[in-house]
Amino acid sequence: MNENEMNNMEEDIIVFEDEDGNEYNYSVVDYMFYNGEEYALLVETSEEASEDGQQECIICKIVAEQDEDGEESESFELVEDESLGQKLVEIFNTKMAEDGEEEE
Repeated sequence: MNENEMNNMEEDIIVFEDEDGNEYNYSVVDYMFYNGEEYALLVETSEEASEDGQQECIICKIVAEQDEDGEESESFELVEDESLGQKLVEIFNTKMAEDGEEEE
């Protein structure tokens, strides 16, 4: 994929809501499969995160769902298993480093 194709890709924005009703926007950075499951690396896109230069990263498992009309959709479930989360972070970091080397 060249730079123009990357710039033309639509950014996937996922909105999460906490128990108090506060909404948080996350942008999907990358997707990957691990042990037959699909995962996504997301970074927070709020104005507060961009002001201080620190963005929170989360990893979510992508779960395929089907509604009562038979329509398929995907939902994002936060990975709460700490050891799995650490392993996925390592894999995403390695993958992104390798992708960066290929662009040079």
